[in-house]
Amino acid sequence: VIIFEQEVSGLPEKIYTTYQIGKFCQVNIRTVIRWIETGKLKAYSTPGGHRRVKWSDLITFLKQNQMPIPRELEEAKKKKILIVDNDPEFLETATKFLKTIPDSEVSTTASGFDAGVLVAEWLPDLILLNFLIPGLDGFEVIRKLRENTRLKKIPVIAVTSYLDTEETNRIKNSGIDAIITKPIDREGFVKKIDRLLYSAGVG
Repeated sequence: VIIFEQEVSGLPEKIYTTYQIGKFCQVNIRTVIRWIETGKLKAYSTPGGHRRVKWSDLITFLKQNQMPIPRELEEAKKKKILIVDNDPEFLETATKFLKTIPDSEVSTTASGFDAGVLVAEWLPDLILLNFLIPGLDGFEVIRKLRENTRLKKIPVIAVTSYLDTEETNRIKNSGIDAIITKPIDREGFVKKIDRLLYSAGVG
């Protein structure tokens, strides 16, 4: 398994034409085509030979080239939240709570290995991570995440049951953005998620 290195694929997202991208970036179509032909902007061709660009690839291009992201593109973005936990009851409860957040989209996995693939494919806006998952544990997951220039800014909330002070401090110093203790209550849980999404420019 290649962790955190796959491209976005197989997931529904908005698609843009070279004309639309030219309008967003205030350049002519030839400039957009040149970006594509030189490999700067990832695109694909339709059966009719027309170039199309996925929303995520366009956002990546704009960020890499330090170009402003138009409001239309920001508004097209859903609030994608990934839950990594092997507790079925928590997954069910957290998913139900998170779906009360407008425009939220939730994905779950019980495996650290699968989490790595999902993060790279899906590019979530926020990750809820249980550090005691089997296989690739939470410490290894966040280490790989923070080492990847494309993914290191994704906010991560550690999800824990009661832990001793030493273990809690280790989690807090691992690179997380916040910590949540089980069991969760809906109001406090949703407020914390909303706050982090807003801080990340998503909420």
